[in-house]
Amino acid sequence: MAAPRVDRGRLAVDGQFWGLSRRRSATLLAIPLAGAALLGLTALVRPLYDALVREDSLLEWLQVASYVAAFFLAGRSALRLHGWVAAAFGVFALGCLLAAGEELSWGQRLFGLDTPDGLEALNNQEELNVHDVVEVQGKVNLAVALASLYGLVAPWLVRRRVLVAPPNALNCAFLTMLAYASARSAFFPHPGHALAKFSEWPETCFAGTLAVFALLVWRRTRAAK
Repeated sequence: MAAPRVDRGRLAVDGQFWGLSRRRSATLLAIPLAGAALLGLTALVRPLYDALVREDSLLEWLQVASYVAAFFLAGRSALRLHGWVAAAFGVFALGCLLAAGEELSWGQRLFGLDTPDGLEALNNQEELNVHDVVEVQGKVNLAVALASLYGLVAPWLVRRRVLVAPPNALNCAFLTMLAYASARSAFFPHPGHALAKFSEWPETCFAGTLAVFALLVWRRTRAAK
């Protein structure tokens, strides 16, 4: 997967607006691609791969932590902003809270909750969440793909940096999620277990980049206060 070309001028503008050095920007661009390659290599050692991608393991908890962080940071930013921008970040915060709850199946495994019979019959994982319900799963995947597309394209469409357009330094994280979702939809609608569980890395990239974006916005709003 080739990284999108991000010229030094754009990274310099990112640095001025978002407070990102070129080294930090380069690191943010490299992590999603390097992580995808490393996780792919661990598939050669199946016990290690399974340990990383299984439920309630490292990657899933990173996603939960990222969504929770993004919720608090975006929520604080929304309180400092005005008009439609404040509303946008309020919706962003609420979406991250819902995503964290869904990843945890709303505490089902933590508290030993049972799945209601009606939901258990509809849920692919027989868990207390909505995103694994067959009729909902495709819509959730589409929403994540569209959000990734927005995060990837928006920085290239604006003439000047604005709070609602993520920095170019996050391009690769959004690209990783979008590329995986597109490949699954186009070529692997019924993937095997190993390929299906590889989704944990793009999902971690997506959640992590939302947390980074929320952190950068929070820093900007705090500085402007």
